[in-house]
Amino acid sequence: MESVPIHLETAIYGYFLFVAAVGCYLHLRIRATARSRTDESARDAERPDGSPP
Repeated sequence: MESVPIHLETAIYGYFLFVAAVGCYLHLRIRATARSRTDESARDAERPDGSPP
């Protein structure tokens, strides 16, 4: 197999790291959004006097 120039190899690994970072960011945003929606629905489920169900 033929060797790849070091600049190209660095660019490829940099791209992989960039894609991984974007994926982690999106994953955390989705989890935070889902968690806040769960918290909101729990608050909506409280009784009118503020006591838990």
